[in-house]
Order: sequence, then C-alpha cells, then structure tokens
Amino acid sequence: MKRLAMGSRLEAVSDRPKAYGIEPITVANNRFGRYKKEEVQEVRKPSVTAQSYVERARRTRQMLRSMTAEQLLQIIEFHVGLNFFEALELARKEDKMIVPNSIHDILLTESKDGIILGKPYSSFKLTGTLVIYEEPDKPFGELVVFNWDRFGSEYFLSFLVPKQFQGKSNCAFAIEHPDFEVVDLGNNRYDIRVSDETNIRLIGQFPRTSYGWHIPDTETKIPQGVPLRIFKEAWRSEERYLLRVDGAYIGPLVRDADIGGPGGTDKRRYIYAHYGSYGRFGVGHFGAAVVSVVGS
Repeated sequence: MKRLAMGSRLEAVSDRPKAYGIEPITVANNRFGRYKKEEVQEVRKPSVTAQSYVERARRTRQMLRSMTAEQLLQIIEFHVGLNFFEALELARKEDKMIVPNSIHDILLTESKDGIILGKPYSSFKLTGTLVIYEEPDKPFGELVVFNWDRFGSEYFLSFLVPKQFQGKSNCAFAIEHPDFEVVDLGNNRYDIRVSDETNIRLIGQFPRTSYGWHIPDTETKIPQGVPLRIFKEAWRSEERYLLRVDGAYIGPLVRDADIGGPGGTDKRRYIYAHYGSYGRFGVGHFGAAVVSVVGS
C-alpha cells in the first residue's frame, strides 16, 4: 500500500480558515455509498518499527507532563505552513510525536506572558489530541462522519465507533497521536483508525454548545460538564472555554495565545474543537526525540 501522498489533493485543504468561518456539512452514514471501492492507502504501515514508535511516544508524553513550561519552551522547535495531513506525514517521516493538548495547556497557562505571547505562540496551534463527537443529543452509531467543502470539493473524515461506545450521547472521544492512523481511501475520503481501543479516552458530559467555561478532563484538558458561567476571566481559574460545531466533528484540537480578543479576552485557556481538520498551521519538534508540536 502507498502512504498518503502530499500532492495536489491536499492543496484544497491547505489554506488557513478564519476562526469561526466554516461550518461542517451534515452527511448520512451511508454517504460514501456513491463512491466506488478503491484500494486503501495508509498514512503509516503497521510494523514492529511502528509499534516501537508508539511506545516511545507514550513515554515521551509522560516525560513532557513532568516538565515546566519554561523547560518545554527550551526544547520544542516550531515550523510553519502545514495542515493536519502534512503534519502527520512529517511526524511519520521524522519519527516524531505531535504534542498533545495537555502539553500545550502547560505552555499556555503556566508560562510568563513575556515569553509565551511572542513566537512560537503568535497564532493558532494544532495539537496531537484528536477529538471525535456527534451532534448534541445524538447517540453514537456505527460511524461518525465529518466533512467540509473547500474550493468546490468535498473532503471526508470518518471513524468506525467501537461497539462498547455505540449508543452513548453527549460525550466525545480523545485519541493522542500516534495512537491513531489516518488512512487515505481515495476521492478525498480519509478514515481514522485505532489499533488498540484502550487508547480511546471517553470524555463524558461533553458540552452541547460553545461559548461556555467548564472544568476540563484531568488528562486531556478537554472541557466537560455543564457550563459554570457565561463570562469569566480565564487566567483566574482552572476552567477552560470550549468552541465546537453544532454537528459531528473529527479533528485535532487547536490552541491559541491571543489576548487581544473582545474586551481583552485572554484566549490561552480556549479549546477550539471545530476547525483543526482543514486549517494550515505548521509543525515543530525538538532534537532527535519523538516529540513534535504543531503550530506556526
């Protein structure tokens, strides 16, 4: 099987969207039926080397979580101009791990303003934490599909829901890179696959609406539970602010360090779970370790 080609079909998803400018298109689970069956092309082939890569990445995540924001800033390098697919491919080629949302959270919330608000946190950052959710109150079925339209072409991401999660509603799945693979099915269709279902973290009481402050999940820092308040000075609490789409979504979480929003809003505690699949951001890494961080 061929690995994901970073050619012309990704150009349609490579421009950077506005923060709130693009909404997903609802599709039925059988939408793929109009396409002919094609040969599967995997982003990364499973192998003994790949398994070692995953294990090393897990150890690296634990190591990063024990470090301070200042230490993390010293070892993480940033590169610009990559979308989600390109970031995954570069991480595969260089044997690296895309830094998860929880590590970005340390960087954004525990660093001194003078350090964190300059480069590399001068714009939106993709993370290595993939989130999957359905529209509010809709139970998970066998398949979740998220799609978007770029320059007249439709792109699809799908995820086959494990049986033990089917029927659950108002929750989300969180999967850390590289515990998932993106498989190119052809015709702008991509499938998210997880070899070990124990790597899927269920986020209960995932918020049904945007624009609310929530207590985050301890491991992933994804907001959950009922909104605690409508407006809050984020830098004074442990709460996180969520933005999501009204329908289903599959894609990486996005972080920001902007403090110039309405009313001087500090967005370092904002969690964007609505447009990471199709934005152009970038990727970074440090040394020869297995760590990479997406951002520009």
